[in-house]
Parts: sequence; C-alpha cells; structure tokens
Amino acid sequence: MSLNLTTMNDALKTLYLPRTLSVIRTNTVLRSRLKTNTDSTSVSGKGAIVPVNIRPSEAIGARGDGEALPQPQNQRYQEVSISYAYNYATMRVTHPVMVASRTNEGAWIKAVGSEMKGLTRDLSYDLDRQDHGYGYGVLGTVNGPVSANTSITMDPGHQVKINMMIDAYTATSGGTHEADSVKVTEVSGNTVTVERNVTISDGSYIFREDSRGNESMGLMGLVDANSATTTYIATLQGIPRVTYPEWDSIVDDNSGTAREITDTLIDDVLFQVEETGEGNTTLGLTSRIQFRKIGHMLVSDRRFAFNTTLQGGFKAIEWADVPIVLDPRSPVDANGNDMLFLLDESVIQRYLLADMDWDDEDGNVLHRNQGYATYDATLFEYGNLGITDPGVCASIRDLDRS
Repeated sequence: MSLNLTTMNDALKTLYLPRTLSVIRTNTVLRSRLKTNTDSTSVSGKGAIVPVNIRPSEAIGARGDGEALPQPQNQRYQEVSISYAYNYATMRVTHPVMVASRTNEGAWIKAVGSEMKGLTRDLSYDLDRQDHGYGYGVLGTVNGPVSANTSITMDPGHQVKINMMIDAYTATSGGTHEADSVKVTEVSGNTVTVERNVTISDGSYIFREDSRGNESMGLMGLVDANSATTTYIATLQGIPRVTYPEWDSIVDDNSGTAREITDTLIDDVLFQVEETGEGNTTLGLTSRIQFRKIGHMLVSDRRFAFNTTLQGGFKAIEWADVPIVLDPRSPVDANGNDMLFLLDESVIQRYLLADMDWDDEDGNVLHRNQGYATYDATLFEYGNLGITDPGVCASIRDLDRS
C-alpha cells in the first residue's frame, strides 16, 4: 500500500509519539523526579488554584485559675494561583522530501520520526532550563557594552546556544528593547556571535525570541526570599513575600561576594530547614564545580557515599542522608556565582494543563502550509512549576566558581 497523508500521520502518532514521550522524564534531573498534578485546575483553565494554610492560629496561652481564655483567632488560608506557561517547538518538512521517500515507507517514517524525537528532546531540555530560572526567561547578562558589532561578551554561566533567535532588553520587564530576533551564529565560551550588528548596553539581558516573561517558573523564583540580597520573585503565585514572611525560603547569601562552599555552610542551612521550616530535605542540586568541591570535602567521620543512584540513573553524593546531584543546568545567581538548592520535593509539583504532545486537533500531526509545498508539526506543553511551602526549601548562593 502506498504511503499517503492519512496512513503517514497514523504511523507518526502510533509509532513515534509514545517513544518521544518516554524521553521527557528520563534525561533531566528535575523533570524525572518531580510529581505531576493535573487535578487542581481552575474553572477557566488559565491556571491551577491550590488552597494553602499559610498561617496557624496563635490563640494559645497559659492562664491562671479563673482568668480569661486566649482571644480566638482563625487559621489563615491563601489561594495559590499557578498560571500556565505555554511552550512550543516546531518542525517543517518540504514536499520534495516527501516525494523522494514516498516509495519507501520505512525511510520516510525513520526520517520524520528522528526529527520528531530530536525536537521532543530539545524542548524537554529547554523546559528543564526554565525549571531552574525565575519565569522571565533570562539566558544571561551582557558583560560590557556592544556598539554596532556582531560580538557579544556574556557573563559566565550564560545559556545562549548556537542557532538561537535572541532578544536583548535593558530589564527583565519594561526597559528598552535593544535587539530583536537576532540569530546566534557562534558561541565560544562567553563570546556570542550574532548574524548582524547590534548595539546593546552593559548589563542588559538576553532572552529567547519573544519569550521574555512567558516562561515557566523555576527554582530561582520558587526558592527565594524577600530578605535575600537579590529577590527574584517578590510576589510568588499571587502571595507577596513582604506581607507573608512564611512564603520566604531559607536563602543563605554573602551579599554578592563569592565565597567557598564549606561543610559548616551546608550543615547550617540543613539545620535551618529542619528547625525553622520543619522540612525534610530530599534532594540537593548544584553545578559541576560545586559538586566536585563537595566531593573533596569527604571525611571519614561523616556518612558520605558516591555510589547513591537516583531514579533515572543520576549519581549523587550522600550528605547526611541528603543526595546531592550534579545538575548540568544549575543556574548562576545575579552576581554570576554558583548556587546549591536543597529541596523538599514533596512541596514542589508540575501543574499541567496539557502534557507534552503533538498538535493533532484536526487529526493530522503534519499540517500543510497554504500556498507553500511544506508541512509543519507543532509540539507543545502547557504547565508550570508550583510550590505549596517555600519555607521547607533552601538555597545557598554566592558560591565561588573557580
């Protein structure tokens, strides 16, 4: 039987969609470990609504015989609003490619399926990057002014990649739009080369094209505090941290000055989580540099292990029963220093309106472009990370990268 659009799309949906979905949760630390919640959705479908008991009653006190009882109070509840982020990835196949392979169904399915699998992997990786950020989509900051040049020097730890389409703004919201839809042609360390001359101010922010402010919330925003030297998200999920200090995480920084990670520093923060937040730290995430330094701190009178293997095959250092994992997408803080996240995974979930899937609302995975001999496919995921108790999670910032 010849391969037509109907049988081809059936084959793509049947043979490749399950395979690509199996890639999503296995290649990244966070996306393989965090639970998914699809139940707490609002009526409108614009976001998840989760009621949180944010403050207890303090109508408690000791009294003498016959004295007045404590004045009654109520539990304080807040509705946490977790808005969805809409992420997409697209691919295009030309009609000549379809014609060239129409006599060989296996070759056609293999070629298109390989493209679909690769795109699924790429979107999954980018979503994992977003899971570490704070929702604005910052890929990095510019280190030094750029005046009508194609070469941009970025701060260390940037996440700009070759072939990205990028924008530059002077602020994470508002500000001046200095560069629009510029293609990256080369990345060498902290030097980014783009396809045309641009003029960008020192300290400006780089984003994916049209993505500023539209990305998923990540650890830098979830595990944050109004009392920190730099506060990334002052109002998280509709709750202002200045009004509700209970919505602060435990953040240990050094006022922007890089410092060495030490066993005392890690222990003190873990103790704060247990004492102040009453949390149960189940996972630590950090960069390659800090992971190596933590490994060098191993001593015989502590319980450490390098042979801990987590779900997904990730190797961990066990520090006081807490697995600490090397995370390739661990972000740098606002001062270009490393971070160590210490998480209670039970309070962080992925709230989904729609899990990663291919758009086939009209019955086809491939959609013909009117007036062109091309067919497009769209991959999407609608969701966001949310947290129900930031106080049981912690981050250590300003860790020296040398």
